[in-house]
Amino acid sequence: MGVREEVPEPIDVRTANVLLVDDRPENLLALDAVLQSLGTNLVHASSGREALRALLRDDFAVILMDAQMPDMDGFETAELIRQRERTRHVPIIFITAHDKESSAQFRAYEAGAVDFIQKPFVAEILRSKVRVFVDLFLKSEQIQRQAELIHQQEQRRLAEDLEREHMRQLNEELEERVLERTQELVRANEDMEAFCYSVSHDLRAPLRAIMSTAMILLEEMGEELDEEHKDQLFRQSAAAKRLGVLIDDLLQLSRLGRKTMARQEVDLSEIAHEVGQSIVSHRSGPSIEFEIEPGMETSADVGLARILLENLMENAVKYSPDGGIVKVGSKDGVFYVGDNGIGFDMKYAHKLFLPFERLVTDREYPGTGIGLAIVHRIVKRHNGHIWAESKPGKGSTFYFSLDPLHGAPPRLEMI
Repeated sequence: MGVREEVPEPIDVRTANVLLVDDRPENLLALDAVLQSLGTNLVHASSGREALRALLRDDFAVILMDAQMPDMDGFETAELIRQRERTRHVPIIFITAHDKESSAQFRAYEAGAVDFIQKPFVAEILRSKVRVFVDLFLKSEQIQRQAELIHQQEQRRLAEDLEREHMRQLNEELEERVLERTQELVRANEDMEAFCYSVSHDLRAPLRAIMSTAMILLEEMGEELDEEHKDQLFRQSAAAKRLGVLIDDLLQLSRLGRKTMARQEVDLSEIAHEVGQSIVSHRSGPSIEFEIEPGMETSADVGLARILLENLMENAVKYSPDGGIVKVGSKDGVFYVGDNGIGFDMKYAHKLFLPFERLVTDREYPGTGIGLAIVHRIVKRHNGHIWAESKPGKGSTFYFSLDPLHGAPPRLEMI
């Protein structure tokens, strides 16, 4: 039995070009027949000049060239190939019918050839030699591609490192700026708190003096004063009292923007009942009835939610008639406080939540015009929405949400 020859795994040479240079078409066809099993891209050139043009277009793994060609022989062509930087390292195999002892072989190697094969040649030997150069070419291409890939990866890694370092520096600068800004805000809040305390403390003393002086004069000299002077003293006392309330409201409004919020699940129904009881216990005027929907819950700051309901419910009570009804309820995630009081013209609705803007006279309905501004600020602190619907003589309803997902005003019937 003969020894089975191990067949080497085929080399992937699909991208390798082999240049065949010969002025005789039959010789080119013969080379095609020998090399086509390699699977390379065989490019024909019938002259030295045509070979040079092909080398300008493509890269080649190896060149098989006839030494004897008219006009420009293979030796001249090889010398020109070696003079170009791009092609000087392309292997050249001469295939010629020159006598073995002639000087042609010397000229071939002097021109830069790597091999010199005389005709007739052995097909298997020529194919093996071409395969070696094609294999070397492909491995060289692979190494070059890997080197380029490594270079690209290194460049990308370097760019990423630079970007990370840049981002780190930016984050450090941002953190420093945030820290500085936070410290500035803390100092500003402390200064504002000190100022507000000073204003409150410094104004309350003279206001109490004005009120007490007016009351003392009324008590001690009431019999000697005529009605006009008594009325002026009463007005002076009432104005001082109203100014004190206004100071309290303004301080509360200014503190809302600085108060730290702590959201949690809040039972608005329970808070509304407590607020309603407090209003009734401190109210000496006409009777009022509260209808409060049970089970109203939301996420909010408890303290701010109480202030919100206090202002809305007190506002509703203020403008309700004797025996009036104030309703606190919800629909589709939106809460409302409504009354059947005097109402207002909706063309003035844009003024409702502005400080000191009032749609009624102070003589009819005393107030500072700060309550709804406080309500508006609390709702905005919760990223919510607030709006109102009303008709003169038909009551008013204030809607609010403490959740930005419930921001579209629903069409609810007037109470």
